[in-house]
Amino acid sequence: MKSRVALIVIGGLLAGWASNARAEVPPVGNVVPSTSAFFNGKPFDGNGVQPWYDGGAALINTDKMNLNMFGRLQMNGVGEIVPDPIRAHQRVYSFLQESRLGMRGDFEGYKFETQLALGGQDIVESQNPNVAFTLLDMSVDIPLPSIGNDASLKVGQFRVPYSRENLTDTGYMPFSERSIASDAFGNGTRDYGLALQDYRGKFAGTLAVMSGAGEDVPERYLPENFGIPEVVVRAGYNDGVDEDIYHVVETDLGLKKTEKAAYFNALFSKDTQIGHSSALNLNLPYPTMMLSSQWNPYIDEGGTPAAMQMGDIFELGGDAVIRKPLSNGNAVSGEAEVNWGGYQNLYGEIHMATARVQGSYLVNQKYEYSLRYVALNTGSTVGDTGYKASGDAVINEITPSFTWYIKGQNVKFVTESPIYLNMPVFDNTGPGGIGSYVMADMPFEASAGTGTGNTTVRAVVPELRMMVQFLF
Repeated sequence: MKSRVALIVIGGLLAGWASNARAEVPPVGNVVPSTSAFFNGKPFDGNGVQPWYDGGAALINTDKMNLNMFGRLQMNGVGEIVPDPIRAHQRVYSFLQESRLGMRGDFEGYKFETQLALGGQDIVESQNPNVAFTLLDMSVDIPLPSIGNDASLKVGQFRVPYSRENLTDTGYMPFSERSIASDAFGNGTRDYGLALQDYRGKFAGTLAVMSGAGEDVPERYLPENFGIPEVVVRAGYNDGVDEDIYHVVETDLGLKKTEKAAYFNALFSKDTQIGHSSALNLNLPYPTMMLSSQWNPYIDEGGTPAAMQMGDIFELGGDAVIRKPLSNGNAVSGEAEVNWGGYQNLYGEIHMATARVQGSYLVNQKYEYSLRYVALNTGSTVGDTGYKASGDAVINEITPSFTWYIKGQNVKFVTESPIYLNMPVFDNTGPGGIGSYVMADMPFEASAGTGTGNTTVRAVVPELRMMVQFLF
């Protein structure tokens, strides 16, 4: 729908970014790395498990091209206690949480990757025709030696470079899922567009111009009023924690030295009216809470294209991480992140904020004990629409977890017990109602708590989650 949006402002991307020397790509199986590093990776010494790029099957290994295939499945089980006036309070679920297959490689210095969602929660079908959300990543990094030895232009569909948690690969977390904070910021996990990235010593930065409409948007040449596409900046200090800006992990089983990173994030977009809707109002397949009419009463107010008012969205945040190895394969790590942002148009304005801190203790590269705390404020304006029961009371998440690395990250078991405080529960108890929805599980079912006989309450919701992962 907006495939040309990013191209219009590409000239603005080519600003002064300089270079950073990259290390050799770690070998994968019997793959011999090419002279061009695939990622800004750490040297592989044969001990421990290399993060993110540590697996896969070698398909091609020539002087011109390396190509590896990788895959991942995650099977989960969830139990929770919900104050439901219609159905049982005790609930038990089991899902194929992730089922993915992809390839990554290097063709004469042009690094590329693709990743597909084959089942589980990644598969979403849109009401729009010919839209099935199976493509997660499809991108290539085009070297820009005129700017710097390690400068490149990323083209395609890839992660939105905002927020450490949103950039983190879910296969390399000591938790089974991201926190509730990830529902509010970053304009979804992925989008398509262009991104200039460069590295200089221990400093890294990227400037991305993306559609703002989300992933897998169909090609539709519809009438439009053009706004400003989504512009995202992420820049900061990294002395070895991250492989590169777009590939982030939370646990490094092969940690050899103290590593740390800190980044600043910023995002801005002025909506584009297109067809009967707008880019931000579309935001496929998962809108953030700030861009969902379930939480933002202004984004589609008016109900018709003539009455809709295009708005602006901005997000500001920062995140930091530190990891320190101890003796005998033990290590400690900690992360912190804060975000604040808002949306406004002629109908009104809304702001949201999040904070996340977490820490982990790794024992003998085999067992990891972690604790995460999150605070989420969805903005008092939402309370005026009936989607919340008590104004802008902060939602809290406290999640202790235990991870058993049976065979590194390739085979692992995760169990965790989140406790949600002040958690909105949408009671669909009116005529024809079927029960209650928990915001942490179904954040975009908030409208179930509105209407005749329905309500939204705040409650303490405890859960128990278990997840088994296999990746290659």
